[in-house]
Amino acid sequence: MTLKKFATMEEALNFVTKNFKLMLNTEVIGLDLILKRVSAEEIVAPTDIPQTDRSAVDGYAICSSSVSSATPNNPIPLNLKERNLPKISCGDAVPVHTGDPLPEGADAVVMLEDAEIENNKLFVMKSVAKYENVSRKGEDFERGKIVVEKGTLLRPWHIASLSALNITKAKVFKKVRLGIVVTGSELSEPGGDGPFFDSTSRLIAGYLLEQGYIDVNRYGIIEDNVKSIATAIRRAEEENDLILTTGGTGPGLRDLSVKALEEAGGTVVIRGLAIRPGRPTSLGVLNKKPVFMLSGYPVAALIGLRFLVLPFIEGAIGLLDHSQKFVFAKLSTRVFNEVGLESFIRVKLKQCGSELCAEPVLLRGSGILSSLLAAGGFLRIPRNVEGYEVGELVKIDLV
Repeated sequence: MTLKKFATMEEALNFVTKNFKLMLNTEVIGLDLILKRVSAEEIVAPTDIPQTDRSAVDGYAICSSSVSSATPNNPIPLNLKERNLPKISCGDAVPVHTGDPLPEGADAVVMLEDAEIENNKLFVMKSVAKYENVSRKGEDFERGKIVVEKGTLLRPWHIASLSALNITKAKVFKKVRLGIVVTGSELSEPGGDGPFFDSTSRLIAGYLLEQGYIDVNRYGIIEDNVKSIATAIRRAEEENDLILTTGGTGPGLRDLSVKALEEAGGTVVIRGLAIRPGRPTSLGVLNKKPVFMLSGYPVAALIGLRFLVLPFIEGAIGLLDHSQKFVFAKLSTRVFNEVGLESFIRVKLKQCGSELCAEPVLLRGSGILSSLLAAGGFLRIPRNVEGYEVGELVKIDLV
């Protein structure tokens, strides 16, 4: 692997995707534990749901052809039979509750309010079509059909579907283990002496844990010392599937993450990205595991995480996440770009009449954490584009 300086975000993602794999084991766990885990196998329906044609309403099971001419002025009399009769003939009617299986010979249900009983006769005052008010066998789940694809991020509706099919467990990938090494002698943990408190790693860890299928191990705040940082990186490599550092990636004398990775026995393969904010973002390798080296500034670090680290993890485990990750919106303010750099503009999304609009929050300031409180997404401006005009329809990547 040769060193590349100031790669594009696309080049960095392609590189890490091509050169690194995540070898994850699987485990079988109960439904109460599978929320936001990733399915490691295809799951098919073991039975039909419903298992037979059944009534969708309270009413009377009948043969639809026997009431084809029924109206309030022309009620059709049927022979009212006892409940739970297994078979009927045309001309008969059987009382049913919602969910009751239809007796053999019935192909529709008349609702209670469309019929009246008189002298053991049911007078139907409205025609019903074949299978009207009937839940058909297999209309929800058909036996043998795929319910969950391999790589699916399991959400509440997947869990409910498995429950309905009497499936109590699922095989999922074990959680991706990610180690975070924070650098910076000036930083303290919240509650410490200051002068600056670590917020970036909390942001990163929270964002990753929110995904559900990632475990995060934080290794504390490491002083600006090459050997100390190298020791933390080696430990993180031993205990995790991939490593992430925050801070120390710039060109300053106190930016030691790159030297520390080399001290730990690793190699830097991408030194800086052609993006704004987040130019110091770099990529290394240690014992065939990727080391993502993010900025110490929270906004820049989030951009590296959202557009490089997380897409790599998703691709490496074959995640089929169908959730919406972008929207299109009209730009409310003109924005400019420094040609040669891909810019990530924080934007606030809001309704403008019947349209969705994107309003830039901040064009600069990768350390302004409060800007993320208002931002709903990022506008990516390609490095060969000078900017966008007011009113242009632009793609917004959701946070």
